[in-house]
Amino acid sequence: MIASLIQDIRFSLRQLTRTPGFTITAILTLALGIGANAAIFTLVNAVLLKSLPVADPKTLIRLGDNNETGVWKGKRGNGDYALFPTETYLQLKKNAPEFQELAAMESWIISVIIRREGSQENPRSVVSEFVSGNYFQTFGLHPQAGRLLADADDVIGAPITAVMSYQTWQHDYAGDPSIVGSTFWVNTKPVTIIGIAPKGFYGDRLSLTPPDLYLPIAPLPTLASAAYVNDPDQRWLYIIGRLKPGVAMAPLQQKLSTLVRQSFASSPDFSTEQGKKLLAKTHVVLTPGGSGVQEMQQKYASDLKFLMTISGLVLLIACANIANLLLVRGMKRHAEISVRIALGALRGRVIRQLLTESILLAGLSGMAGLIVAYAGTHMLLAMASPNAQSIPINASPSGAVLLFACGLSLLTGIVFGVAPAWIASHANPADALRSGTRTTTAGASLLQRGLVIFQTALSLVLLVGAGLFSQSLINLQNIDLKLDSRNRYIAHLNIRAAGYAPTQTEALYRTMVDLPLGARSQESRHQQVYAHGKQLLERQRLYTGENGSPYR
Repeated sequence: MIASLIQDIRFSLRQLTRTPGFTITAILTLALGIGANAAIFTLVNAVLLKSLPVADPKTLIRLGDNNETGVWKGKRGNGDYALFPTETYLQLKKNAPEFQELAAMESWIISVIIRREGSQENPRSVVSEFVSGNYFQTFGLHPQAGRLLADADDVIGAPITAVMSYQTWQHDYAGDPSIVGSTFWVNTKPVTIIGIAPKGFYGDRLSLTPPDLYLPIAPLPTLASAAYVNDPDQRWLYIIGRLKPGVAMAPLQQKLSTLVRQSFASSPDFSTEQGKKLLAKTHVVLTPGGSGVQEMQQKYASDLKFLMTISGLVLLIACANIANLLLVRGMKRHAEISVRIALGALRGRVIRQLLTESILLAGLSGMAGLIVAYAGTHMLLAMASPNAQSIPINASPSGAVLLFACGLSLLTGIVFGVAPAWIASHANPADALRSGTRTTTAGASLLQRGLVIFQTALSLVLLVGAGLFSQSLINLQNIDLKLDSRNRYIAHLNIRAAGYAPTQTEALYRTMVDLPLGARSQESRHQQVYAHGKQLLERQRLYTGENGSPYR
């Protein structure tokens, strides 16, 4: 069997090399279809199917089934909560021994201004995430360098520490080992970098802007003037825990709902009659936490499924096209196949050889399609996040993508190869012996016409959809908002990162609004804005001078 298969492969290779035009056309056509599907599947695998790169992700459980973000105060009508106050988290951590660890993290990403002490670099904005001290321990992670956060770091009065992401360490500091133990000025406060997060860890959620720094929750009010941290009425934390072996989900969910109700009962929002009714509905839904907080999954799931459907239709069109080419090619080989059958070749043997040729053609197309998939994934990621420096999606084909491409190539070869192989194997040997010129049967002609109609119908659907989509984009780009954007600029100011207290922000905004802009020339106005902005930015300098005294 193996020797026969090797013989079929060798014969198929000779047949394909004899017709280079057909072979190249078929490979390029199928490579586009297979590559497009593999590119979309790369994103589907990374966003919808892949678990966090942590220890035993199946035992991770998240409290909540929605992705509301921000700081919330008040009640939910359906009683379903996924955000919790700091006090509620501490009570759950104390009274839920079913968890080996129970970690909390803020529900959104905070930008902070950092600068390394003693360096000449300018202050810059980076993405940070404030987490509980047992955050990394809950995920079972080990540091790339130094150490990770511990419960002792997440205590009021403790020295402020932080863990830098591996991507930031490599991209911005070239893996400099002296980063561990060095001091950074974060929002005008000194912070010690105690370690580097493990390679490949992008946080507890998939995001196009993963955190650069991980900081404990306790110093958040100091670093960002966040009064909500200690407010029992403000909900702002996500909670993920690791279950102990043998814990049943249903009783645990009921117990946690009771604990949450007890925690919320002290809030003034639930002291009224209406609040007491809503308190009775309060509950939490436990969901799998192995893939983290599923923000991108809920945001992009429908779009990725739609793209997967479109790329599947493109592949079907390619298969119909190649099947038609194989039918035409089979007509030219009609005499050859007839002679082989007349000499005693079994029809099953002929079908197997022709099918091997189709699968081999699809396999070569699959290898070329991986190149298309790699380039296509890079293009889609660049379009989705053009300014991102580190995206937690690897465009290189992973094991799952390679397996998908191999399976898709095999299926594709069978789909477009079965019908031509079956028709060619049923050639009448008498035609070859009589050297007949009529080699096309009515069945083959009908199949060819059907394939052409199938291609045309699918192509028309895709073209109409693409035309409507393009027209919608053009309309959105050319929409008239009745706004004059000439000489209008947007300035983003991180007031808290500059060291301003909440009580100072109103006066600062008023100063900015009252900024004199009476100069006639645009250049003069720019000079005035620059001079005033320079004064404001002096407050935002985070580095120290040569004598060690901070700039004011």
